[in-house]
Amino acid sequence: MKRGILSRYVLLTLFCTCSPILTAAQAGQAGKHLDLAELLAHTDRWLLVHVVDGHVLHHGKGQKSGDDRTVVHRIDTARADKPDTWTISSSDDPVYKSGKAPVRVARKTRGCDFAATVESWHDGHAVNKNPDHALEHWIYLEVPSPLHAGSTVSVSSGDLLPGEPALSLRYDVRSSRSEAVHVNLVGYPTSSPAKYGYVYSWMGDGGSLDVRGLQGRAFHLIERPSGAVAFTGGLKFRFAKESPETLQVQDSPPHGNYLKADVCECDFSAFSRAGDYVLSVEGVGCSFPFRIGDDVYREAFRTAVRGLYHNRSGIALKKPYTEFERPAPHNPLVTPGFKGKLVYTRSRYVDWKNGDHDDADRPAIVAGIAGPLEAWGWYQDAGDWDSYESHLTIPAILLLTWELAPGNFRDGELNLPESGNGIPDILDEAAWLPRFCRRLRAELIQKSYGTGGIGLRVCGDHFGGDGEGVPSYLDVQRQWIASGEDPWSTYRYSGVAAHLAWCFKKAGLTDPDKVDWAKEATEAWSWAQAHTREGDEAGRPSAGYPLRDARAYAAAALFRLTGEDGFQKRLAEDTSGVKADTELSDQARWGPWLHVLGGGPGTYDPELGGRLRSAVLRGCRRIAIETPSKRALRWGGNWAMPMLVGQQTTPWILEGMVGSALLEKSDPGQAREFRAGVVTTCDYFLGTNSLNMTWVTGLGPRHPREVFHLDAWCNGKGEPHPGIIPYGPWKKDRDTGAGPWDKEWANPTLHPRIDEWPGNERWFENRNAPMTAEFTIHQNTCFAAAAYGWLCGPAETPKRTR
Repeated sequence: MKRGILSRYVLLTLFCTCSPILTAAQAGQAGKHLDLAELLAHTDRWLLVHVVDGHVLHHGKGQKSGDDRTVVHRIDTARADKPDTWTISSSDDPVYKSGKAPVRVARKTRGCDFAATVESWHDGHAVNKNPDHALEHWIYLEVPSPLHAGSTVSVSSGDLLPGEPALSLRYDVRSSRSEAVHVNLVGYPTSSPAKYGYVYSWMGDGGSLDVRGLQGRAFHLIERPSGAVAFTGGLKFRFAKESPETLQVQDSPPHGNYLKADVCECDFSAFSRAGDYVLSVEGVGCSFPFRIGDDVYREAFRTAVRGLYHNRSGIALKKPYTEFERPAPHNPLVTPGFKGKLVYTRSRYVDWKNGDHDDADRPAIVAGIAGPLEAWGWYQDAGDWDSYESHLTIPAILLLTWELAPGNFRDGELNLPESGNGIPDILDEAAWLPRFCRRLRAELIQKSYGTGGIGLRVCGDHFGGDGEGVPSYLDVQRQWIASGEDPWSTYRYSGVAAHLAWCFKKAGLTDPDKVDWAKEATEAWSWAQAHTREGDEAGRPSAGYPLRDARAYAAAALFRLTGEDGFQKRLAEDTSGVKADTELSDQARWGPWLHVLGGGPGTYDPELGGRLRSAVLRGCRRIAIETPSKRALRWGGNWAMPMLVGQQTTPWILEGMVGSALLEKSDPGQAREFRAGVVTTCDYFLGTNSLNMTWVTGLGPRHPREVFHLDAWCNGKGEPHPGIIPYGPWKKDRDTGAGPWDKEWANPTLHPRIDEWPGNERWFENRNAPMTAEFTIHQNTCFAAAAYGWLCGPAETPKRTR
């Protein structure tokens, strides 16, 4: 996400007209029924009434935010909170034959779909008198007597739930799904060293479900569809709700626990028979279905990595490669009206006041304009459409993933336009952005705009906003710029070009377009060396990280590729501050990672290699072994990372993959620990989380629905394309938000209040708020693709995907 997109969206909303609202009285038949009313068995002592009271009809292509329409039927929550509102009855359980009220009622409520409505303003905040969101309620009913297996239970509440005189279920722990039973919805690899499900629940004003009394209860893996018991184990207590799970305690107060619930675990690591199962827990219920198999992660990998394909710029997305079609945007050669709109400026983004967008930078940008460009084919950053140097993280991660598990990937499996060219599809996707860099560099040289470097800030932000209801391929009214050559962009391009050449060499392949990537890498390196300006080494605020980190990655990649010792010496100099106890993170990891993974014709310096290896393994243990051991659901990552930009949605677990590869032969036991850390981290993001959902659009039985993606809002399908991993839950900064674009906008809709909510559950499906509903391809999408791809089994015959 960029700071500019939020401000542009705010301005668009300020001038919208008020949204038409359809309440129950106004909407006729649409308001007579709730969107969802279901009865679930939470345990044998708790029933759960799950209600969604409406939805928003969102604006699309050619429409304004004021065209949003809200269709809701509010329920009386004061009545819902009273036990005497509810009657529990059963025709085959004598205890409930005459009907009984619950012992007590607990509830949590959240806004779950939001209009972009602004009716008026007061004291700097939007004010809407009419409904501008739907509500989702979880109403927990404590039953007077435990439910009996096989009994049918009905719950009625008078006219509280319109159109739903009674809700019923037949209670059977082998088939009655409980929101308290959590599994990876994608499944578990047969060879996984760790297979866990969990039992826990935060019940709003009812607090944590009491699971301590469940210790020792039996759990079963029930095979589907036969119903046979395939495995049996006993529940064990795992973590208390007061246990801290982060250094950032304030993100989920008072203890820094993201679940706010006691947790029991179901350990079935010893079970490895392939098949379809549910996890059934005596006295509770069962999970969503899941699979155990050699290649259960294939769908997750395909879905996530194809999220990158769907964010390619410059080409049309069309059948047979996708059902989510879109004309080619921002291509001066083919996009109608865009010819001449993209120009090159010699103004470097690293010299700007703000690397995103600041009007103060415009004079220097305009003064530096050299002329028009025909370059095309970057990645759209996120929900909007521009390019950053940071996007070179994507090819680096995809190339690393292929390098660590080349047998997991093949040509043709991702249904890309390049499929069938003899190159594994993951390498084709990895090459997408380097190919743009090569085209851009060649054009700059050919037109005498540049001398062999590149700059990768491509945007129109300084010349106008995106526009409401305007998809990317119609964004042709404003000027776009490609920033001036700079050493950060060029060193990183050198690194990924050398890395790509290495992977082709390792695979015994040649580039299908006959590109000499080694030559590209060395030429880019030479330009960056010769054009590092005074002050660059000291750092530029808009660059975001030291130049030495970009250069170290390129040096490591080039040394491995060529064996030339000068690159190793440069790497040693740039990593001279790295000691055995150094905490490596972000861009500082890449040079050391590639060097310690080794290979190539060069002679490795043992002192350098030993020093870097110690630091790398220390970081790997911290991220993939130590952190999971301190979290109830065993997910890894940086213990100090605040809850933002995907901390609750994205498997930032590359360290587990690298650590496993480094120790596979010398310490297979610890290599298994690293692999287990990757597996349990992915479990968290694919279903064992509080919401029982995958954090990937289009994947699994429950996934994000409302995300900030401007083209998706205009695709006419009513849903985004698969493969988006949103930022998700974000730490609270204020109690209330200024308007629908504000991440705090949903807070007043919550019961209990926001500070009582576990961090992991702070997802409100507010597509208007970029800080929670947006994503970036380099912070979220590529990390998910890497982790899920690494856990795939050996690649088999490809299947066509959406």
